[in-house]
Amino acid sequence: MWFRTPTPLEMMVPLQILCCFALFVAPPTLGDGGDRHVAKSRSARELAELVERSESVGFSGAMLAAKDGKVLVAMGVGMADADAGVPNTAETRLEIASATKQFTGAAICALAQDKKIDLDASIAEYLPDVPESCAAITVRQLVQHTSGIPGTNSAGGGEDLRAVIPIFLQGGPQHEPGTHWEYWNQGYALLAGIIERESGDSYADYCKSRLFKPAKMKDSGFTGDDAPRGAVVAVGRSERGDRGAFDHPYGMYGYQYRGMGGAVTTVWDLWRWDRALHGKKVLNAKSKKELFAPGLEDYALGWYVKEVNDRLAQYHAGGVRGFACKVTRFPDEDAALFVLCNDDEAPAHQLSALFERALFGERYVAPPYPLGDDLQRQVVGTFTDAGGGRLEVTADGLVTKALIHWPAGQVTYGYLGRKEADDDALVYYAWTSADPVGVTVKDGRITKLGISRGSYER
Repeated sequence: MWFRTPTPLEMMVPLQILCCFALFVAPPTLGDGGDRHVAKSRSARELAELVERSESVGFSGAMLAAKDGKVLVAMGVGMADADAGVPNTAETRLEIASATKQFTGAAICALAQDKKIDLDASIAEYLPDVPESCAAITVRQLVQHTSGIPGTNSAGGGEDLRAVIPIFLQGGPQHEPGTHWEYWNQGYALLAGIIERESGDSYADYCKSRLFKPAKMKDSGFTGDDAPRGAVVAVGRSERGDRGAFDHPYGMYGYQYRGMGGAVTTVWDLWRWDRALHGKKVLNAKSKKELFAPGLEDYALGWYVKEVNDRLAQYHAGGVRGFACKVTRFPDEDAALFVLCNDDEAPAHQLSALFERALFGERYVAPPYPLGDDLQRQVVGTFTDAGGGRLEVTADGLVTKALIHWPAGQVTYGYLGRKEADDDALVYYAWTSADPVGVTVKDGRITKLGISRGSYER
């Protein structure tokens, strides 16, 4: 996708008023939700401003940032449903795709805690008709992506577990189980099957009763659920077709997606989940130790667990048609950062890294301010320079994308924006830049673009 980080080589008006007044006189307490929350501190206000400015680089969705066990910022950015004129808030329902795996991992740990399964037992004890070649695969290996089954075993789906097992496990392990890490989505569908067979509930119902309910996650569900009355449900934008958060991306919530994705939630509910994991509402200390014990490639049971920027991070990202996200916990700081986007081209990873630096008081480069319609019209188009380089500038609402195609074939991905909110000085912003660089536009020519070799003419 266009936002991928470059390599070094790439160089109802009265009612609304009443509701707003009610929120003003009785703001939500921490953890109780609310459509927007900004703590009364300078750092929280600065972080909120940074989040708002990030709409100019493609952020549309919701975010929550917490530190020392307290929520600093929870807010929405952009539109949940542009056609209906509904903005995103901190209570918007969004799908989190592969970040759903954290719930599958927790559900497996809950079954083990309740002595219904053994993490180190063969999957053949819990799944029907497992081929003999796959009998050495354990439940833990399935959760940690070390089964030896290649990630290319991705065909099959539907509601019949017996029918998909031979398809998913076709060919058997290509490496001795437990010795090789390879991300395999369908392994999580098999885990959903284990959860269903050993709990007696559907995967979704088990997660709701055993995980969501004790965590007080009142606003979470799965694709295919009916949207609660009055809920703000995001419409995910995608070149492959827009879809609502509760709409199925793959036709149904069968084994082609079950367990590996499909959770629909809010940033406030993810905070409630974080608090449940911090305490003992869902899992005991032993089970949480299992949940967050990293294996090969730093992958635990539905979470990556590793040192990032000198901080221990527990995280998972996700991307599916219409949605992208990154969910991160920082256990040593009792902190959390949730970035949920309703645009599958939104730079969720880069936004999360940006907000993380701001959350921990580290230096960050803020995105530019939006250009506005008049300036945007001046710069949209394709420009070339004398050396064979090409600059493509496109507009998507407040976002002004600017891609530099170098003669050797590399591409630099960036954005054009205002240096300040109230003047026409332009800057070019790229995630890999130390600082935005100045841009001059005159007579159909873009000049002084610091990372280029010359002037670009239309």
